[in-house]
Amino acid sequence: MAEQITRLRSMGTFVLSLLFLGNLFLKSELVYELCFLLMVAVIVLSLPAVTGVSRVIGFASLGLSVLLLLIYRAPLSVWRQALMGNLYLVALFTMVPILSIPIQHGGYYSALENFFRSHVHSTSRYYVLVSFISAFVGVLVNLAVVPLVYEIVQASELSRNKRLMSSAISRGFTTCMIWAPTTAAVALVLQLSGASWGRFFPLGILCGVICGIIGYIMTMIQERGGFGALGLGGGNEEIERHTERNTEDHSNVISKDDSQNPSSETAKLHKIVELAAFSVILMVSIAVISVVTGIQTVIIVSLAALIFPFLWMGMIGRLSVLTKVIKTYYFKDRLTKLSSEIVLFVGAGMLAESIAYSNLGHYIPMVLSKLVGESAFLLSVVVIFGSVILSAMGVHPIIHITIIGASLQASAFGVSPTYIALLLGVSWSMGITLAPTSPTVITLSGLASRSPVQVGLKWNGLYVLISSCVLIVFLTGLRMAGWL
Repeated sequence: MAEQITRLRSMGTFVLSLLFLGNLFLKSELVYELCFLLMVAVIVLSLPAVTGVSRVIGFASLGLSVLLLLIYRAPLSVWRQALMGNLYLVALFTMVPILSIPIQHGGYYSALENFFRSHVHSTSRYYVLVSFISAFVGVLVNLAVVPLVYEIVQASELSRNKRLMSSAISRGFTTCMIWAPTTAAVALVLQLSGASWGRFFPLGILCGVICGIIGYIMTMIQERGGFGALGLGGGNEEIERHTERNTEDHSNVISKDDSQNPSSETAKLHKIVELAAFSVILMVSIAVISVVTGIQTVIIVSLAALIFPFLWMGMIGRLSVLTKVIKTYYFKDRLTKLSSEIVLFVGAGMLAESIAYSNLGHYIPMVLSKLVGESAFLLSVVVIFGSVILSAMGVHPIIHITIIGASLQASAFGVSPTYIALLLGVSWSMGITLAPTSPTVITLSGLASRSPVQVGLKWNGLYVLISSCVLIVFLTGLRMAGWL
């Protein structure tokens, strides 16, 4: 019975996403009503499947939203808008895993693993490459990048240093979370702020590059024991005492089938170039189509995730692999694990709508106005550091980012929507790097066999603090220069 419910939930989510994307062009009221009914069914079926921290956060968001809408006697139209507000994110969650299949099963694993084995022999090179791959691949596979990169970097002996490995992966992933259109975080902050991705994108990448540079410099200092006085010293105590690798099975994450992987050095180099080329083509295509058509970037990403993998795998002669993985891994495994994301982000959408309808959101700008006046600099300090503090306390960024984003009006503080979007994006990325409740930190803590508090707060606390300070100065400088 449980298996049948899981299968029904998975197919319902997929059909819901297809209908939503199709109705963007059909604009049928009947299809919209069908989407609403399916959304209710998917939420009801997803609630029992959510566990752990996601269960607490999701249930709290939904419960508070329902309470506010009941207290303020919201009409049915508001309830419907609250429930459907983040349907575009459900479509994104559903389709993006298809986009990750070419990376996981396109024969790129052994090429990347061989590159690490042959060329990565120093701490500095290890950190740069691991963080870069985490950022680059994270654009396409999102959170799946953590176990994927973990498997790749085991080819290097430097991966025995769990602090170095975890910091490189988490900080690399952070840099793409600030700007990448394939991530739900960016889609959410753009929706809340009303900013366009075209204006947000180049500045978001600059913020990501700055974070990458800070992470590299800090890691080099930490590895030399430069922060020992702060209790954040070198990584010797974090080196794995046993030579065995983590034996957890990640076979569903990446393919190691020798028949799919290149054998010669030239072929492996070709596969790395091929991966980079397809990834760049995808990102450029998304940006160009979004700008030319005016369609929301998150919608373009969802459509690209549905179409591009077939073109990609077809061009490299592995279309049969794609169809097989979709039938087995995607429908039977990946779609069954979307319940947490669906409940979290639908709950966030309902919370934002309920706050807006209840007018409680008016109090947040009033408090901020008293704290910061008309200073954009102080607004940045309060928003970013307030988010960092809450994240360090274990509050998932989705809660405070949703509340702040739904309440702030850029014009009230004399800033642009792009400025607000960057504040929210930076706050989110810093928060997930730090928060012990973040899926990124939780996943890494399992792989590194360390506690989430150690992986998040101890290993990344100072990095988040310094990065936040530098990014606040950077954003203030951009605004003073008239770029924001």
